[in-house]
Amino acid sequence: MEQFMKKLSESIARACEKVEAIRTEKSLVFPIFTDLHTYEVSHEYVKKLTFSLKEITGKISCDAVIDLGDNLGMLGREIHITNDDLKKRLQEIFEAVQGATNCPTIHVNGNHDAIGTDFFKPNFWNSIVKGAYGNDMAVYAEEGSYYYMDYEKANTRLVVLSLPYESDIESEMPTPLWGFGEKQIAWLKETALNTKKDVIILSHVPFYYEYIGDMESTLGVWDGEHAKLSYISALCGWIEDRSEAMDVINAFDSLPDTRLAVCLSGHMHDDSLWMPGEEKKGRTNPLPCKQIVTAATCLPVQGMERSYGISIDIAVWNPDEGVIHMVRVGDGEDRSVAVSKK
Repeated sequence: MEQFMKKLSESIARACEKVEAIRTEKSLVFPIFTDLHTYEVSHEYVKKLTFSLKEITGKISCDAVIDLGDNLGMLGREIHITNDDLKKRLQEIFEAVQGATNCPTIHVNGNHDAIGTDFFKPNFWNSIVKGAYGNDMAVYAEEGSYYYMDYEKANTRLVVLSLPYESDIESEMPTPLWGFGEKQIAWLKETALNTKKDVIILSHVPFYYEYIGDMESTLGVWDGEHAKLSYISALCGWIEDRSEAMDVINAFDSLPDTRLAVCLSGHMHDDSLWMPGEEKKGRTNPLPCKQIVTAATCLPVQGMERSYGISIDIAVWNPDEGVIHMVRVGDGEDRSVAVSKK
């Protein structure tokens, strides 16, 4: 383990040097992790993550650490566990992450730790993250786990979406519905995107994603109280109201003095970059901006040789240049993405 930490420290030092070379006075810097799929705070994944974040945030000034979701594994599906215990485990992980950093942490709920898909009540996520982990600047909707944060030095707003947000959690056979929901879409239109700032969207599930398997297949799940059956697609993703959300986002991007910079996501467990309108393997990016997906932080990734056993992106947004740099710590490659200027 000592040899591993030494090797990882060297990777972190190189990445931090790159960050310092490309950042400007207006830059925003966000270390990003995603898809831990762990079970408890003592797991090796959490130890690797907190070690890395402590090193990164100790070497460079960061505006926040971004967690793109799916912190938990299959708890509540393959293990019968109460929602109280799920909440406790999430809080322990988040507190460990916060304790390893010297900046706020932004937590985006994923389908494994989200409202709906794992049969949590609507206040489950908020009871863990709202007003916590240094995010006093977060502006929440009246209800729901979606919010935004403004960074005046960069004239940039981070919009954190909750997906899945709505699902039929009471039925014996939960429906294959992932949705932003009418309230979240209205908030996106009337509040979050009611700005002249550049906008970066954070969403665990990328907008291009939809489940393309057998919708009728079922498997057993546990709702914190008793066993149920659920459609496979309810657990894998079917964004029923994506077109409604897209209408709002496209309308914002079409205004003459606005700029939708990029959408940052996890969920797919691999590194990918999608251009606007790009099609890959039957899926198409519907956003008028690029989508960047970060690989699972500690899980095996198809097509990626793991030598460090961890992948963390350090996102550097340089608004004056219109470029977002993704500097990689551990396994994987750096990526620099130009954003169109208006």
